[in-house]
Amino acid sequence: MTKPLDLLSPGQSARIVALEGNDNARLRDLGFAEGGRVTCLFPSAFGDPHAYRVRDTVVALRQKDARRVLCDGGDI
Repeated sequence: MTKPLDLLSPGQSARIVALEGNDNARLRDLGFAEGGRVTCLFPSAFGDPHAYRVRDTVVALRQKDARRVLCDGGDI
């Protein structure tokens, strides 16, 4: 079962399965690539963006962009 990255709860980890959309170069440049591990760290004070750990880096990603990153069920 896959789900968008924006549905991960803080502290939950998952493997990236696919990136949706036509222009994914920016997401790949940030480290979001198929097969990679990502962990949701925490939301901002206003709920958007969220902080994610990917490739030992913390990245802030808006919800609309996080929806384009499809992950496995989570909690690897």
